[in-house]
Amino acid sequence: MAISRIGKRAVELPAGVTVTHTPGVLAVKGPKGEVKEHVPEGVSVAIEGKVARVTAADTLGRRQKAYHGLVRALLANMVRGVTVGYEKKLQIQGVGYTFRLVADAVGFKGVFSFDRPFPLPAAVKAELSDKDTVLTLRSVDRNLLGRTAADIRRMVRADRYKGKGVRYLGEQITLKARKGAK
Repeated sequence: MAISRIGKRAVELPAGVTVTHTPGVLAVKGPKGEVKEHVPEGVSVAIEGKVARVTAADTLGRRQKAYHGLVRALLANMVRGVTVGYEKKLQIQGVGYTFRLVADAVGFKGVFSFDRPFPLPAAVKAELSDKDTVLTLRSVDRNLLGRTAADIRRMVRADRYKGKGVRYLGEQITLKARKGAK
């Protein structure tokens, strides 16, 4: 049995959550939705009542044994996602800069001279604050949510001199001094 401090901890399954493991695919279904994840060869998941345990074979090499803890952490994130869900908040700063929602896409008003919407994946839901400067993204899939938030942030990076652009809510941008400043 592969020894991993994270991998050997059991994952508690709340009421209403079902875990199914077929070779190569791990699926978790709960009240907020369903998430599927690829499971590497040699790592298996055993469901015993309201507890799920991840095991890895002893015959695996060092690189394959590293997946033991990874799969357990992914399973725990999937269980939390289908019960509680995940959320990320993005903030846009700048004079006249605002977000706008167009169908299944996020647009930026005042940033570009042309319309350049960012299409949202089907599993990610978005909503705007009162002043349209804070965008809240919600999803059951933690990986997809983080990637989507990072891609939106990358479209309009915060300027290092004035601080204008998209950032995570509460993120501090270190401003550079202007040329010739003492």
